[in-house]
Amino acid sequence: MQTTVLMLHSSLSSGRQWQGLKLALKADYQVLNPDLLGYGGNTESYPRPMQLADEAKQLWPLLEGKAAASVILIGHSFGGAVALHMARTRPELFKAVLVFEPVAFHLFKTAEVSLYQQVQQLSQQMLNVSPKDAAELFIDYWQGEGYFRHLPDVMQQKLTTQVGKVAADFEALSAEPATLTDYATAIHCPVLLLSGEQSQLSAQRLATMLAGALHCVEFQIVKTGHMGPVTDAELVNSVLLEFIQRLAVTKPSHY
Repeated sequence: MQTTVLMLHSSLSSGRQWQGLKLALKADYQVLNPDLLGYGGNTESYPRPMQLADEAKQLWPLLEGKAAASVILIGHSFGGAVALHMARTRPELFKAVLVFEPVAFHLFKTAEVSLYQQVQQLSQQMLNVSPKDAAELFIDYWQGEGYFRHLPDVMQQKLTTQVGKVAADFEALSAEPATLTDYATAIHCPVLLLSGEQSQLSAQRLATMLAGALHCVEFQIVKTGHMGPVTDAELVNSVLLEFIQRLAVTKPSHY
């Protein structure tokens, strides 16, 4: 039975962010790295307000007919939150879940009110400025002040054209009807949870909350920031590959 690897990218990115990992895996796995709604070449419409279920709706057909425990699910940031939603919704499908700082902001509503308010403030600020300024606010929040201004003009333009989808992502991340207990109750396959030591506190805190709640979880801190899968792809991919290689030789009962 061939194992499928489904890789989900972050907001304001595309499936190409996983190209290096796809090349490393494609000889032994069926590898899927789709563009999420509104990003890359995906121009499918999405509802407003949006939910994670709306994002997942276009992904489930990719897994149609897959056997139980035959899919490895990888996600980063927004894609990590979508991955957790999918693993909670149909846990029987997944052999393992590997996530880098899933931004499941809904978990902050009662547990970390100040961080929840910080994220909501960012989202509101982005709605009240021009698309270019919104892209700058978003990128600088994750990468540090001034990062956007130092990007090449062509990259700034690309980010600006797709930044409108970020508002829908924030809606979905904030409105997801799931608690830490819901994730822990549903997800029993092995989980690799990565966090960047240079990341925003909001992303680090969500990672530690999930690491403390999930079963069969391996938590690692990587020497990078929140956008590590893009800016330090070789480093992050090496950690993901090592975990996947261990999965291939370890019986599920050992987890």
